[in-house]
Order: sequence, then C-alpha cells, then structure tokens
Amino acid sequence: MSRNRLFRRLLFTNITIIVLTMVILSALFYIMFENYYFRDKEKIMVEEGKQINTILNDYLIGDIDIDRLNQNLNVVDRLINASIWVVSTDGHIYIQSRDFEKNWTGVTLSKDDIKNILRGETIVRRGYFGGRFTQPVLTVGLPLILGGKIQGAIFMHAPIVEMQKTLMDIFFIMLLAISISIFIAFILISYTSKRISNPLKEMSIATEKMAKGDFSTKINVVDDDEIGDLSKSFNAMSSELGRMDNARREFVANVSHELRSPLSTIQGYIDGVVDGTIPMEKSKFYLEIAQKETRRMSRLISELLDITKMESGAFPLNLVEFDINELIRLTIIKMESRINKKDLMVKVDFDSDKDIVEADKDKIEQVLTNLIDNAIKFSNPGGYIHIVTEKSKDKLFIKVHNKGKTIPPDEIDHIWDRFYKVDKSRSGSPGVGLGLYIVRSIINLHNEDIWVTSSDEEGTTFTFTLKLKKVKQ
Repeated sequence: MSRNRLFRRLLFTNITIIVLTMVILSALFYIMFENYYFRDKEKIMVEEGKQINTILNDYLIGDIDIDRLNQNLNVVDRLINASIWVVSTDGHIYIQSRDFEKNWTGVTLSKDDIKNILRGETIVRRGYFGGRFTQPVLTVGLPLILGGKIQGAIFMHAPIVEMQKTLMDIFFIMLLAISISIFIAFILISYTSKRISNPLKEMSIATEKMAKGDFSTKINVVDDDEIGDLSKSFNAMSSELGRMDNARREFVANVSHELRSPLSTIQGYIDGVVDGTIPMEKSKFYLEIAQKETRRMSRLISELLDITKMESGAFPLNLVEFDINELIRLTIIKMESRINKKDLMVKVDFDSDKDIVEADKDKIEQVLTNLIDNAIKFSNPGGYIHIVTEKSKDKLFIKVHNKGKTIPPDEIDHIWDRFYKVDKSRSGSPGVGLGLYIVRSIINLHNEDIWVTSSDEEGTTFTFTLKLKKVKQ
C-alpha cells in the first residue's frame, strides 16, 4: 500500500486543482453571465421607460387618445414582459398595463417608494418590491417628465422566475460539463500519474534489492523525458554498481589468494626448518623462497596502502625537476635480469640527451616500473620493447611499446578500473588488477593524460604526458 502513496498524492493533487479551478471559473462565469443578463434587461427596461414617457406626453398633448395609449403601453408590456405602472407624485397608481398578481390601479404607494424617483433618479431593484409581490421581480423606476417637470413616476415590474430558470438551466449544463471534464481528467491524470509513479516505484523496489546485493533489476524505460532519463541513469548506475560489486568480490578473492598462498608457503618452509623436515644444508634455499614471497606480500600491501591514500586524498605530490631519460635508464637497469630472462631487446629513442620534466620523481618511477613490467610480461620471448620520448610545446610524451599478447578491444576501456583484470590467461599470475589503476591515478594527480592503443598488427603502446621544465627567457 505504501508504494502507491506517490500515485495517490499526484492523483489527488491534480484532481483537486482541476476541480477547484473549474468550480471557481464556473462560478465566476455564472456570476458574470447573470450580471450581464440582468444588466441587459435593465438597460432595455430603462430605454422602454423613456419610450413610455414619450407616449404619455403624446397622450397629454392630444396626439393620441386613451385607447391608443393603452394599446402602446400593452405593446411595450409584451416587449419587455413587464407590468407597467404610472404613478402620481402622491404615490397613487392611476394606470397599469396589466394585472400582476392583482389589479393595482387605485393603490397608493408610500413616499419612500417614490421619493428617490421624484428627485430625478432612476432606481433598479430585485426582489419582492417591499413584500407586495409573492414572486421575485426586476423593478425599474424612473421619473415621469411632462412639460419639462417631474409629474410622477413610471414603474416596470418584470418577473424574474423565467430568467432564473434560464440561469439554472445554464448552471446545470455547466455542472454537467464540469462532471464530464472531471471524469476525463481523472482518467488522463490517473494514466499520467502512473507513468510518473511506476518508474519511481520500480526504483524503490530495485533500491531495496540493491541494498541486499541484487543489482540485476532494471527499470523499464517508457518515455523519452526526465523520468525516462532518470530511469536510464538508474539502470546505468545499477549496472556500474553491479560491475563494481563483482570486481570487489573478485578483488577480495584475489587478495585473499595472493596473501594466503605466500603465507602458506612461508609457514610451510619455516615449519620445515624448525621441525627439521628440511635439512639444514637446504634451509637457505627455502628461506630465500620465503623471503621472495614476503617481498611479494609487501608489494601487494604497499599497493593497497597507495590506493587507500589516493582515495582519502593523502597522496601528496613532491614536484621536482629531473631528467626523465635518466630515470628511464635506471628503471630498465633495475629490470635487466627479467629482460634477459625473456631474451628481450630494449630500444630507447629520446627526444634529446636530457628531457627535464617537473613531476614527483618517485611516483613517476612507480609508473615507469609498472608499464615496463607489463611490457616485459606480455612481450613474446625474443621480442623487443621500444621506449620513446617526444616533445610537443610544453609537454613531453613518453611511450612504452611492446609486441606480444594484446588487450582485447572490449577491455581497453576497463583496464584502468580498480580491481579490474584482463583475462588471466595473459599472465602467469592472477594479479589483483591494481597496477594500472594506480598508474592512471598518479598521472591524473599530475593533471596529465595517459592512454593505450593495442592491436595484433601494431602491438601495445602505453602513452602518458608530463610537463616540461619551463625554459627561462
């Protein structure tokens, strides 16, 4: 149930907004229409009231007789659907066009009913005309002007029951339209809300699975919008986390193996020497093997410590100026025994006798050691390693090239990843996939670049850049 809260919230919020908006707009429209409807009626009645005043003037000057007067008043009566009263200044009703609920001829109105009109004002009222009528009317009253003087008042009473009925019909039509609109909106909003909430609900479920170590769940990408982009990003993150989790597991397994194997070897040889299983004359040989394994463990632990320092930011650079060519020579000499063991030829092509760079010498030596070590490891016996330096503006490009087993194209982008190993068949030992990760991290700390190209035809070339020493002008 809790997973549908977002859907319900979206649905409720949108429906509420639409309902409130439509109700408010409908109410405003109804009020505006009602006001317009009555104002238009009032305007017509005022104009016809002036026409009645003219008819009465014609009667008083003898242009029309009483029959014609009544006939004209009845015409106006039917035109505006209103009962017409002609009232004297003392409030006496002496003419009415028709009976309205009763015959009002001879009835006298109060002074309050006509005092404003006798002052020359036109009045408009809605209601029961002081309780005289049993149904609501629209009353318009205006001065009766005869011979240029106010001689009384003209009242017109139009029943508004029909007008109200018309307005109610309009109201019910609007109510029906609102209901239909809300129903359609409910369907559309339900569909849209599900399109929004379903991927988020799937992400919630997938996140719970990821917390338990299951990275296999993927979000179904439906739309090419922000939610779709979020789903794609989530899937990419899930895949990457899954890959990293697999790499972590493999890393733990490899590190455990790398540590367990030499520890077992060391323990076995030492136990053999201690308990006399290994004769004293052979103890030196086996202790040297144990020493070698100890050094391998030391290198592995050193790499792990380097990674920890880099990730914590505690891996500062000691920038100095030094001759990279000399450092390359020393690194090659340090690995001479391994080079000779595989009968490799090492060729160097330096851009100049001395290429002075600005970098951390110890860390760059670590980079060179790792790259040349890889070149030796993956070169064919009797092959060659080619190391080149080339200047370009303020940069020095260092290339380490070898011919031998290459890196598969689909693994090129991953060789720099922490814990990543290219196929173990390329190496005599499983390794833990840390060397190249450390190499790239060191180069990145220098704000420089490193990349690799590898093909069966051209071999494998690692290239990285360093900043050249600035030449004083």
